[in-house]
Amino acid sequence: MTFARWACCLAALSLPLQAGENWPQFRGPGHAGVSTEAALPTRWSKAENVKWVVDVPGNGWSSPIVWKDTVYVTTAISPGAFKAPSPGIYGNDYIAELRAQGLPPEEIMKRVRARDNEAPGEIGGDLEWRLYGLDVRTGAVRFAQTFHKGQPFGGRHRKNTYASETPATDGERIYVYLGNVGLFAFTMAGEPVWSHPVEPKPTYLDFGTSSSPTVHEGRVYYLHDNQESGYFAALDAKTGKELWRTPRDFTGKLMRTTFTTPFVWKNSLRTELVTLGPQTVISYGLDGKELWRFEGVSMVGAPTPVASGDRLVVGCGSPSEAVRPLVVFKPGASGNVSLKEGEEQNAFALWRQFRGGSYITSPLVHDGRVYVLYDQGFFGAYELETGKQLYKARFPEGVPTFSASPWAHGGLIFNLAEDGTTYVVKAGDAFEVVAANPLGEMSLATPALAHGSLFLRTASKLYRIGG
Repeated sequence: MTFARWACCLAALSLPLQAGENWPQFRGPGHAGVSTEAALPTRWSKAENVKWVVDVPGNGWSSPIVWKDTVYVTTAISPGAFKAPSPGIYGNDYIAELRAQGLPPEEIMKRVRARDNEAPGEIGGDLEWRLYGLDVRTGAVRFAQTFHKGQPFGGRHRKNTYASETPATDGERIYVYLGNVGLFAFTMAGEPVWSHPVEPKPTYLDFGTSSSPTVHEGRVYYLHDNQESGYFAALDAKTGKELWRTPRDFTGKLMRTTFTTPFVWKNSLRTELVTLGPQTVISYGLDGKELWRFEGVSMVGAPTPVASGDRLVVGCGSPSEAVRPLVVFKPGASGNVSLKEGEEQNAFALWRQFRGGSYITSPLVHDGRVYVLYDQGFFGAYELETGKQLYKARFPEGVPTFSASPWAHGGLIFNLAEDGTTYVVKAGDAFEVVAANPLGEMSLATPALAHGSLFLRTASKLYRIGG
């Protein structure tokens, strides 16, 4: 199967490539989700401000990344149809309905899994994983590299995919991580360089994997949290050699699988590797040794931390949990820096909003404020230094749920809903929606921003918007 290009991309063939920053990983430079480019688009639709659009074969919620004149994206291709996702939070309503029917727990779990999960045997054969490289100017395919074939080790939640991990690049190589398969390195032209196998392990309720790799100063960092024996590891970016592996022991916790991406925090004192775990934030040194931990966060570790200088922002929490905090940390911590009962701050936890964290989306820091896009359709803003809540408001009635993380540029915050509509909010101390940009197809992938354009992935397509 090949990419089918729309006619609108042909008009771009004669145009010079615009200058702009690279977008090398999930949420771009520093995992920040912020761009300083002046010419980025603010309004679009399927018929407006689209430079090109291409069909993407297969299934994947990995984000596109951009380096110079190439867009990179991964996908998993099945010989049969994948179980289709649907928008919304998959809560406990269905379980309550089944319990009301008097069904035993075993039958309830069977029916829930039949509705929400896809087992390997349901996909009709082996999967084929591909890395695509596309021309930034035209969307033309430069290469389509198949790098793994076979049956997946476990299943997936139907809202997840078998290609949800976003690639990363340092400009020398492209690094692709498949959570229960391995890490793969390619040249910038898509040729294989090395691979590093990862022993497959069961994930919580067979939900699958989605933690992306992080590249920093010649190393590739990845998490392999699972229900049996998780760890955090560093590989040499040039050779794939394992430099260290640190076990992550979450014994006794119901959910030991996480979906977060490791975050490199360069503060005024040192460089740290910050990770979310079940009910725990753990920071490591570049040698893989634990520096500090903070307990008392959500059971679900999905969002990626973010920082602004010496302020580290961590938020997480599923709607079904009472504990879903948003916490800001200062550098220099060691040991266990958890808040004691009755505390809302200490020497290293600057402040906490007890129910300020989001479920899947990652927080955003922009111009002294922390913005949180809540999966259920709310949006909040907090002062970075004090934790003061500026507002928490609901998007207009009928706005669906969110999974993609927000991004910012030009004094605006952009929020991509699961139905493919991006709601634009004015940055500041008051909630004001200034635009709604529909694409008419489900989207859970966080876009890339580069070359004066937005590279946005929907369920079946990749758009270049603006530029």
